[in-house]
Amino acid sequence: MDCGNGGCYQVIKCIPKDAEAPPFGVDDMTKLAYLHEPGVLNNMRSRYDINEIYTYTGSILIAVNPFTRLAHLCNSHMMAQYKEAAFGELSPYPFAVADAVYRVMINEDISQSILVSGESGAGKTGSTNQLMRYLAYMGGRASTDGSSVEHKVLEVNYKKLIQLLVG
Repeated sequence: MDCGNGGCYQVIKCIPKDAEAPPFGVDDMTKLAYLHEPGVLNNMRSRYDINEIYTYTGSILIAVNPFTRLAHLCNSHMMAQYKEAAFGELSPYPFAVADAVYRVMINEDISQSILVSGESGAGKTGSTNQLMRYLAYMGGRASTDGSSVEHKVLEVNYKKLIQLLVG
């Protein structure tokens, strides 16, 4: 409440709605006219409602845990689609991030890191498994015993793998 100049009035902060945003959201939030908390939350909710749980903000991938398995997101056909596709060409997905990282490592011989962060239950484990699956798929070749690197990596508990890498 602000009182002055002979009267009192309440100041209400209005945040404009993005009239240009499509009803089902945008796949990259840098495309939003207003990149503020209500706009981000509305976009994430719109995409979540149509089972699009991944969204970019530039080169950052944001995931919303669906707390259920979405079969259309977890198959080998998806890995083949993302192989060597330009970043942002296909829908947001961990395979896109993993492919971009893998290509920099191979083509430019530069070490890369992927940070997976979030609150408990946010979907870090699922996203990390997808990243590892894709990297193993890209680097995997059949070994003499017939098993692939992908198969061997997926057998390893990712937490143990991270402990080995961190030391």
